[in-house]
Amino acid sequence: MSDRRAVSTTLSYVLSLAIATVLITGLILAGGGYIDSQREQVIRDELIVTGQQLAADIERVDRLVRAGNTSSVTVTMNRSFSNRVTGASYQLTVMPGAQTLVLNTTRPEVIVRVGLASETDLGKSQVRGGEIQIEYNQSREHLEVRDV
Repeated sequence: MSDRRAVSTTLSYVLSLAIATVLITGLILAGGGYIDSQREQVIRDELIVTGQQLAADIERVDRLVRAGNTSSVTVTMNRSFSNRVTGASYQLTVMPGAQTLVLNTTRPEVIVRVGLASETDLGKSQVRGGEIQIEYNQSREHLEVRDV
């Protein structure tokens, strides 16, 4: 009797498992890269929306300051944003010279810049997402964004 048939079946089974493992590993690696790039795009989109909302609020406070009596005006606006975007914490920075908001996350690293138009001077501010306060106080003579 010959045992060639048993070796053939075992070898065929092992080769099938090896090919399936290679294919599944390839799919997982390719899909993982795609998911990471999609996550970064979603984070970027959420940061843009948050930045545009904050820029609109700063511009709204700027209009209120300019409409009021500049010798004694104090304007405060509280705003609530999400603490995280797609699971990543983020930070907001007001760049007064460039009239720009910079929003960034660290993992993954995503940086978004949103322009704003304010005739009232801006103070350089850096806050985390969440409860934010935009304030103009005559004694400081600039708009300031800070954590609440």
